[in-house]
Amino acid sequence: MTDGNRNGPLRARPFPGGRPGEGYQFGLGVFETIAIRNGQAIMLERHIERLGRGCRAIGVPDPDGASIRDRIGEHLRHMREEAPALWASCALKVIASDGILTLTHRPNPYDAWGDGRTLGLGWCQAWRNERSVLTFHKTLNQGDNILETRRAKAAGLDGAVFANARGELCETTNANLFLVRDGVIHTPAVECGLLPGTVRGWVCERRTVAEERIAVMEAVGDTSRGDAPFDIGRWDEAFATNALMGIRPVTAIGGTGIPLGPITRHLMREYAQFVCEREHE
Repeated sequence: MTDGNRNGPLRARPFPGGRPGEGYQFGLGVFETIAIRNGQAIMLERHIERLGRGCRAIGVPDPDGASIRDRIGEHLRHMREEAPALWASCALKVIASDGILTLTHRPNPYDAWGDGRTLGLGWCQAWRNERSVLTFHKTLNQGDNILETRRAKAAGLDGAVFANARGELCETTNANLFLVRDGVIHTPAVECGLLPGTVRGWVCERRTVAEERIAVMEAVGDTSRGDAPFDIGRWDEAFATNALMGIRPVTAIGGTGIPLGPITRHLMREYAQFVCEREHE
């Protein structure tokens, strides 16, 4: 795979031939966003495996794991010298498309959040397409997520929840969603149309989780998402997960409150300890 970082890891990278190929232009690429803590890429192997799986699914060249590890190591070494604050904590993005592997980084937006920060979510106007291969992989096709996030934030929310064309719960605009009732953790099944996240996998490995189809609305023709007949009151807790955020409580969906409960609190502490151990390896 061609090296897209020709001018050093922290500078602009021209594309071969001076312009991006079809993959970058039309979204046929795959990326991973990895949390960096004290120069350690958290859950790196999970990210590498998912990147390769996504490349194979959409038919773009699959970079080998060794080259990804080498590139990330080089990038982090330069960051430590040139941007030590970001080396301590940032979001590292690895993009594969057109046979080019590109690395970028930015501050982790969740670093500014206090420990007590919770999520308030709305409902997406767009449907999640459970029949599209792009739905199940972290591709450069992020238009729906970006537009729905902008709409949610304009309404004073942190994000919004997607349902699929069958009227089933899927995921949020940038995270996987979990619900708790009577001490049992539930989450939408992958077949509903969602990206199975790295932290989602971590939770499912450490707890008994019911992965299932959860009905949100009665009719697929109903586009009034704020009035969706999703009985939030029957859930005792809710939380969302992604690689940068970790685990955060969801305390409102569509304007209806959800309590912050003990299962969510315990998982948050457990995941924070996991990250702390990884960053000091």
